[in-house]
Parts: sequence; C-alpha cells; structure tokens
Amino acid sequence: MKKIILSLILAVGIGSASADTSYDTAIQDLRRAIEMTDATMQRSFTGSSSDMRMYDLYDLSKEQGIGTADVWPYTAALEAHCSVLQALEAIREKEPKLYEDNHNRFVTRLKQLYNSLDFYRGTYTLNSYAQINNWSIYGVHRGGSKGTAAVTGIENVYDDQMWICRELVRAYKLTGDNDYLKKAEYLANYCIDGWDCCLDSKGNEYGGISWGPGYNSKHSCSNGPIIQPLVWLYEIYKTDDEKANLRYYYILPDGTRTNEMRKHSEVYLEMAKKVYAWQKEKLLNKSTGVYWDMLGAVKGEIQYVGEGRNKYRDHVDSHGPSGTAFTYNTGTMLAGTAELFRVTGEQDYQTDVDALSKASWNNFAKGKRISGVVYYEWPTDSKAEEGFNAWFDDVLMRAYVDAAPYNATTYNSKTYAENALLSFQQNLDYAFDNFQKQSMLPINLLGGWSVSTGDENVTKGFHQFAFAAEYAMLAVWHLQQSASAAIMPTKHDSSKNAAKTYDLSGRPADTATHRSHTGIHIITGKKYIK
Repeated sequence: MKKIILSLILAVGIGSASADTSYDTAIQDLRRAIEMTDATMQRSFTGSSSDMRMYDLYDLSKEQGIGTADVWPYTAALEAHCSVLQALEAIREKEPKLYEDNHNRFVTRLKQLYNSLDFYRGTYTLNSYAQINNWSIYGVHRGGSKGTAAVTGIENVYDDQMWICRELVRAYKLTGDNDYLKKAEYLANYCIDGWDCCLDSKGNEYGGISWGPGYNSKHSCSNGPIIQPLVWLYEIYKTDDEKANLRYYYILPDGTRTNEMRKHSEVYLEMAKKVYAWQKEKLLNKSTGVYWDMLGAVKGEIQYVGEGRNKYRDHVDSHGPSGTAFTYNTGTMLAGTAELFRVTGEQDYQTDVDALSKASWNNFAKGKRISGVVYYEWPTDSKAEEGFNAWFDDVLMRAYVDAAPYNATTYNSKTYAENALLSFQQNLDYAFDNFQKQSMLPINLLGGWSVSTGDENVTKGFHQFAFAAEYAMLAVWHLQQSASAAIMPTKHDSSKNAAKTYDLSGRPADTATHRSHTGIHIITGKKYIK
C-alpha cells in the first residue's frame, strides 16, 4: 500500500502550549476522571462483584438508586474504565504512584463489569440476508440470570453490540486479555452479518445496517459506530502470515447465498470503508455538513425470501433521511474518517476530517457568556431523566481527540478540533468547580442542577460515566500535546538536533524507519502526518 507523507499546518495545540501546562492539566483531568468513575460506581451499582447491577437513576439527596439500566448505559461504565486506563498507561513512567494506585483496580473492575455483562446476554437463531446462524449477543434489557436475556426481534439492536465491541477492542489493547478480543471479533462479525448485502438491479449491494434484526429502518447510530473498531481489528489481525480463516457470507447476482474464507483484516477494513461510504452517501446532510439520524423504512415488517432452511431476510426500501442531527452520529463518522485516513493515507478521508470538524463546531457549539467569559455550550437536555445528550456529546468529544492530529482547518488561530476540545475542558472544569455534588456533575454543565424541572438531585450513571470518560480522554489529548511540545526542535537547536526525526512519543527515528510508520512526525522542526 502506497503511503504518502502529507505536510499540514496544524494549530491543534500540538506545540501551541507549553509541555508543562499541558501535562499539569492532563494530570488534573485524570485525577478527576478517576474520582468521578469511582463515585459513580459506588452510587450507580449494586450487587456483588460477580452480579453487578447498574441503576437507571440515582437520587443524590436520598442516596438511593432507582430502576435498572439497559445495556446501552452499562456500556458507558466500560468506556469510562477503558478511558481511565488509557490515560494511566500514558502517564505510567512519569507518575508511577498514580499508576500503581489505580491501574490494577481499574483492570480488575473492568473484568468484573465484563463478566456481569452476561446478564444482558441471550442466544437466538437469526435468518439474516445471507446466512442462518445461532448468535449469543446482548439484549436491551437485563435478564434474571446470566445468558437468559431476551434477544429476539427488537430485543437486541446492532448499535448496542457496536458500542460494546468498541470498548472490548480497547480493553484488549489495554490489558492484553484475549477474552476481550474474541468477544469483540464475535460482535463485529454479528454486525457485519446485519449488512444489507442484497443486490439492486445494477448488481450493487443496497448496503447499510438496520437498527436491529427486528427493524427495517437504517440509522446513523447502527452504522457509524462500527467503523472505528473494525479499523482497530484490521490492525490487530493484519500480519505477514495471516491466514484466510474468516467465513464471509454474500449474495450472487442470481440470488444464491454463498460464502468464502477470507482474511480477517481484509474483511474488517473493507467493511469499515463500505459502511463509511454508505453512511456518507445516504445520511450526510449536505446543507449542514452533519449527519441525519435515520432512513425510515417503506415497510415495517421484516421481509423474507425462500422458506425453511433457505429462508433469508430480504431488502426493504427506505424513505429519505430524517430526524434530529445528534452530536454522536457526526462523532462516529468523524472518528471513522480519522481512523481510515490514519491507516490508509487516502486524502479523501483527511478532507472529511476537516469538513466534519468544521461543520460539527458550527452546528453544535453555541457561544454563551458567563461573567464576561465566553463558553461554548454543546447540546444538553432539560431534564436528567430524559434524553441522552450528555453521552452523545461524549462520543463527539472523543472523536475530536482522534481527529485532532489530522485536522488542518482553523478558527481563531486554532483548529476546529482544538477549539472543540478546549471548550469541553472549559465546560467540565466550570461544572466541577461550581456544581459538583458527591463527585457528580449536572447535565447542564454551565447552568447547574435544575430546580425548576425537579431534578436538582437526580442523575444517571450513564451521564456521569460520560463526563468521567471525557476527562480521561482530555487527559490523553493533553499528554499528546505535552509530548509533542517537549520534542519540538526550536530555532536555537543545533543542526544536528534539528535534523532529527521524532515520532509522537518523542523517540528519535531515522528517515528510513519513519517511512513505514503512520502518525505524526517532527522533521527538521516541522510537523508531518503520515
């Protein structure tokens, strides 16, 4: 694969702030992430380490949990732990005590969360577009015991599997625990099985993944989230001696369902590209530059072709795009295009990084002046019990972290990704300094707990884990800033030092070596992206 080094003007804050300032901010962010994650685990979970149940709501005044969370909010607990672990790994050498005080505890608790995830697991037979198979996946609602959750029809949705898949790939990368990788691969294959591979009159796949096996509508949230973990799986499985041992199912022009053995890495990268292209074509709002919510289906009932052992799901046409432009639907595509650019070097993906970074800022960040200071507020809900914008915004924020190294377009001398990340930092800090209760934040970070709506003491663990994950990923971003600022050659460097090439970690690399390594490089005092 041809790899191109692209010279970009990056005002992402990489090198724009001192290494010390970025580092100090990162450590404070990480400490707050740990504090909030610990507090949320204590208040939003009940049961033993082998039977962990997450409450839907938590009343701070009564110190009481209410209801049982669905699997989607539960995944936010996995995310917060992975994000804290990612930040801890980044400070391991410089802050050994902070690392040692928390790392093993978070690794252990992550595994306990993963094991108790089985209360949402169930098994069923699915007649999909190209195969009939038994699947053991995660239902929307928690079952009474492990492996007994309802998962047929609308009781499971593809986006839940995608969020879990993403965090399990991260968990594997952070811990080396192969259980996480095998389950992530399994869930990725399940989502790929949901791809509409029926052929149109021109012999092309209709494409897209429905919201779930019991739905015909196709949503941004059931396509975009799988792109990033597919790219990560591609990287994990791609080796010089990789064998073709993944069975791939598809449909021939005559309607015959068939399959062949292919390499994992080839399928995963191919599907990441296909999903990205489909969603960009079908759900990008060209007038706003951000993504629609969904394509409604012309028919509500699932359609089939054939009978008995040859009964397969059939394509159902869609209406045009509709729905609210939620931050997370743009966020998954921003993360997706950043990852695809990182591993392929294809310029169109970097162009999309710039376009989505700018469009998302212009559409979602709204200026608000408080005591003479301008803040940029992201979408929020009027009540903690209703809506999910706190977590939706988290998905977009972490996408800015992924996009920041590749975003070149600027606003007020900073890139759009940097502006966005600094605004998230500012808003979280304002809420933490002014409104935090029991190490928890209100969903309205700039307005505080709402007395008028009656939820001044009510929150969701879902929201608190999102805020904790944001702090942790801001720590990761600031540490990247710090590392890059520390290794930037200055105009006073000797010619010998200025001629050196460095990767983002600060390790010197000779020109021949860096040609085979993707990422940010500092070459004779200038930043390059490969």
